[in-house]
Amino acid sequence: MPHQLSQQGADLIKHLEGLRLDAYQDSAGVLTIGYGHTGDVYAGQKISEAEADADFLKDIGWAVDAVNSAVHVALNQAQFDALVSFTFNVGGGAFRSSTLLKKLNAGDYAAVPVEMGRWVYAGDKKGMLASFVRWAHLGSGKEVSKVLKNRRDREGKLFATGAYS
Repeated sequence: MPHQLSQQGADLIKHLEGLRLDAYQDSAGVLTIGYGHTGDVYAGQKISEAEADADFLKDIGWAVDAVNSAVHVALNQAQFDALVSFTFNVGGGAFRSSTLLKKLNAGDYAAVPVEMGRWVYAGDKKGMLASFVRWAHLGSGKEVSKVLKNRRDREGKLFATGAYS
């Protein structure tokens, strides 16, 4: 039987996403509003908290479905919630093609928090050295995001220990 996102998991994702009632560009330049809602957002848009909650309930379904369809090993509720949070943030395609998922489906549960910790980059580094690094294919040329690092730490801890706080 497929898992459902728990209320604790939903509350954690909302906390990690943060609530913004005015449209803004996220770190990737995507117009976003509410709890990470994208797609039909326009510049200058404003919504209420009730609208943000409604969007979240609609939006989270694809992440729940992605985790349910891609994971082929047993998960407890905290592990499932952690993976839904991760997937909601990185996207379904990225999750399905990730090394994290491959290792998890091979039964390597301990690798999941470590693999989550690799998904902490957002935005391009600035300067000549960063340009050279990208040009020479020596690295991603991306900045480590403190926000993403903190989120991955929380998701990894939840997956490994079941601690929602």
